[in-house]
Amino acid sequence: MKKIIISLLIILSLAGVIKVYAEDNQFDKYGGWIGLKGTQKGYFHTEKLNDKWWIITPEGNVFWTIGMYCVRMGGIPDSEGKRTYQESCLNKYGSEQEWIKATRMQLHNWGFNTIGDWSTEGIYREPGIAYLIGIDLSRKAENVIPKGSYGYFPDVFSQGFKDGSKEAIEGTLKNQPYLIDDPWLLGYFLADEPSWYGSKGRRGSLVDDFIALDNAKPGKQAWLEFIKNKGLNENQASEQDKLEFLEVIAEQFAKVLHDTLREIDKYHMILGTRPTRSYPEVIRGTGKYCDIFSMSAYGLNQGYKIDPKFSDEIDEVASYAGKPIMLGVLIAAQDTGLPYGVVRTQKDRGISYWRYLAKTAAHPAVVGMHWFQYFDPPRKCYDEQAANWGLVNDKDEPYEEAVNSIAQANKMVYAYALGLSTFVPEFDNFLAPKKQEPPADNKTSQKSVPIPIPNGNFEDGQQKWSFQTWKGQSKASLDNKTKRSGKSSLKIQGGPGAGWDSVGVAVQNPGVTLKPGYTYKLSAWIKTKGVEDSAFVRIKANYQSGEAVYFGTEGAYGTEDWKLVEVTFSPREENKVEYLGAQLVGKGTAWIDDIKLELIE
Repeated sequence: MKKIIISLLIILSLAGVIKVYAEDNQFDKYGGWIGLKGTQKGYFHTEKLNDKWWIITPEGNVFWTIGMYCVRMGGIPDSEGKRTYQESCLNKYGSEQEWIKATRMQLHNWGFNTIGDWSTEGIYREPGIAYLIGIDLSRKAENVIPKGSYGYFPDVFSQGFKDGSKEAIEGTLKNQPYLIDDPWLLGYFLADEPSWYGSKGRRGSLVDDFIALDNAKPGKQAWLEFIKNKGLNENQASEQDKLEFLEVIAEQFAKVLHDTLREIDKYHMILGTRPTRSYPEVIRGTGKYCDIFSMSAYGLNQGYKIDPKFSDEIDEVASYAGKPIMLGVLIAAQDTGLPYGVVRTQKDRGISYWRYLAKTAAHPAVVGMHWFQYFDPPRKCYDEQAANWGLVNDKDEPYEEAVNSIAQANKMVYAYALGLSTFVPEFDNFLAPKKQEPPADNKTSQKSVPIPIPNGNFEDGQQKWSFQTWKGQSKASLDNKTKRSGKSSLKIQGGPGAGWDSVGVAVQNPGVTLKPGYTYKLSAWIKTKGVEDSAFVRIKANYQSGEAVYFGTEGAYGTEDWKLVEVTFSPREENKVEYLGAQLVGKGTAWIDDIKLELIE
């Protein structure tokens, strides 16, 4: 064992940087590291070895999955139906088969060992790389979320849900019968991001939707039986009782899907359903019926830093689920011209990935991390927040500065997972944040210069602001009763449309020019009630080249008291601010106050 660990470490000194790699001859054919053994079962499964969770390959060796979602030549169509990525690949390779050969080799060279969900069958059908399959949630069962509200969630107690689940699972395995016996199959997602937040977008709202069903509906009958067994009637049920029933819903949901799959495929892992909200009841209920608890949790990596609560949040999810965890990762840069970048450059993007992989691999509960997605989407597509998702652009050209760091990081994953290395690169861009933050009690010592935002606290009424409805029937107004400070705040009430069908804003032109070489911070206080999508503040600016760029705070959603949201950014070239906007997307109500723009020294 010691000899193998020593052979794992090849220490190279390049420009004073120590790098730790795993040798290619230390892996089995599935990509598992042969230095640490589990049980050989002939299919992928999980085991806890030395207090750390691992995936075990069919040959019995430890495996840490590094996956890539959406590896498909079809790409994403733009708003006019054109598929630029597909056209580029056909021009470049001549056929999809040649694209498959080149792409598989490229992913291998970059250190990815798993093909993720939403990928073309041809990319994983030939043995040589692990893969996973997603099975869409059937919509045969009645939606318990009322009409007019965003989202779908089935009445999991109904026969329709059982029939629909069976139909979806049997349909997939009928179309791809080789899955059942394929040792290269890592496992299945049995749904994707179900609407656990319910019609009101908050914890427990889904239970209210079940309670609102007609008494004859199976979901309502299950609720009545639940409170009867507790010796209560509906009027006596507390919020805690409702949260307990949420766990019952989650367990029933996962059990039906689990049992239906196990009737056909008794061995391959169930990877969960990637919930977007970390509700303890949902994690506990679904965790009982999966082998790996998967969650996208893209916000844990914040670009230039990792969420300080990363370890606490992962520990909490692991304790609720009782299973190992697989995470998603999405890091977008600003230098492609697509909106919503969290880092400035492709080089920073690669470093951000490297630092995050080191953190996730070292955690004893995490067994994998999958990147969303392989290619960049077109600027005009179905997703209003399409950003620099891909590692290749729409011409199938890799972002070299990003993938060079990503490839090096991926080669070090077993060194991190085994605790043999803690090395991570530093951001060397002079615009990036300081390498070390000051102690918490000294944070106020950071110098900042306020940049005047006219009437940023709404104390002078509507002065300087234009209240507008961009979509639907959303409405912006002043509120003298609910405010964070002073005598008033901005209030935006969402319309009946879901998501981007309801957009209300207050906008102004603050007359500001943002310059490269400087770091700025935009912040605001936001209070929310039943916000289903998000409320945020952002700046739209125009570079001298004519390109538009957005700098926006994180979004606030659900029902929360006043919360500080902020974003730190630095433009890559001089630009003029076109507008500063306080915005609510979707249903609910948001209050926004004390908007500030600062120059950080």
